[in-house]
Amino acid sequence: MRAIVTGGTGFIGSHVVDMLCGQGHSVGVIDINPPAKEWSEPSGVTLNLIDVASREAEDVIADFSPDVVFHLAAKASVPASLADPVEDARTTLLGLLHVLEGARRGGSRKVVYSSSAAIYGDPHVAMPMGETAPMAPLSPYGAAKAAGETYLEVYRLLYGLHYASLRYANVYGPRQGLTGEGGVVAIFADKYARETPLTLFGDGFHTRDYIYVEDVARANLLAAAFEGSITCHVSTGVETSNLELIAAFEMVSGVTVPVLSESERAGDIRRSVLSPELAESELGFRAEIALSDGLFRTYRWMRQKLSG
Repeated sequence: MRAIVTGGTGFIGSHVVDMLCGQGHSVGVIDINPPAKEWSEPSGVTLNLIDVASREAEDVIADFSPDVVFHLAAKASVPASLADPVEDARTTLLGLLHVLEGARRGGSRKVVYSSSAAIYGDPHVAMPMGETAPMAPLSPYGAAKAAGETYLEVYRLLYGLHYASLRYANVYGPRQGLTGEGGVVAIFADKYARETPLTLFGDGFHTRDYIYVEDVARANLLAAAFEGSITCHVSTGVETSNLELIAAFEMVSGVTVPVLSESERAGDIRRSVLSPELAESELGFRAEIALSDGLFRTYRWMRQKLSG
């Protein structure tokens, strides 16, 4: 398989690149950022340091003629989207359009799109929620991701370009930065590794569905192999509160740090846990890494990063 990974030097993208290369696929990467020092880019990867929201990126995709484009480039941050919704939309929506045009021109069969639980806003439905829950985003980030799903369907109808829209729960693991959607695990890992106080926004009962990054990379490859188009969750179906997350970090690290309380932030969703049933039945995907194991791996990676 010939594959392009946008955002391929980033957190999730670099894991997708590793997995693709490990299976012997031909891989090209589009990212505006060079690889982080803690990641060794696999040999044979074609790296293009360009903005995904550009005609140049579109041309690179078209010229590479990938079978599949894994579109992972985004401004993955609710707070950043609130501060600058125009820039968020430029990257998320304009970037997607250039990806779709490049894929169409290059004869690709599929785009695998990184969507998000943020499209649902703060839903008042039974948990874990299914993919039929209404879209009601509370942030520009969530709104742009939801609009992106509409563009995918338009390109399928107009051009027969299939897609897999993967609505991620909160992804965590090694190589994650301290900002971005789902970044709370990386932030907590940093605080426990440094043994410095962490900040808890709200009452601690906000919940999320945390899924390990290697599971997410595996879901991407399964989605690429799926015949036709699909929209599904990439999740565990397990709901974890911030207080439970703190307790889990104390257990895996053996460290206790002071917890500072702050007011709840604008745009924060109260509860989010996604049903994994559709991905399991259609893609054959089931998350394999338990939260305790994933947090230990993330904490260990953060300790190594800080020490070296």
